[in-house]
Amino acid sequence: MPRWLAHLLVVVGWLLTPVLAWAASYVGLWAGALIATRFTNPLTMLAVAGAAAALSGFTSLALWVRFMRRVPHLLSHHMAPRTSEEQRAVAAAD
Repeated sequence: MPRWLAHLLVVVGWLLTPVLAWAASYVGLWAGALIATRFTNPLTMLAVAGAAAALSGFTSLALWVRFMRRVPHLLSHHMAPRTSEEQRAVAAAD
């Protein structure tokens, strides 16, 4: 795997985490807003929707971290070799 591609995959992996949390919090906010329509007080509605969004976002992050800890081989495939080990890695691939 070319070094630039390995670096690109690492960056994409790092960017995927906040996108996942944002998407989960958006879905949580949407679901919380549906539940919040049953209340009459606007502050209660905001609190319920915000709590659902926060709970959904943090839960998705916790599950993502747990998943990534259970499959460390996925992370090792995306790591670029160090400059001192690059020649050894190229020789081993041949």
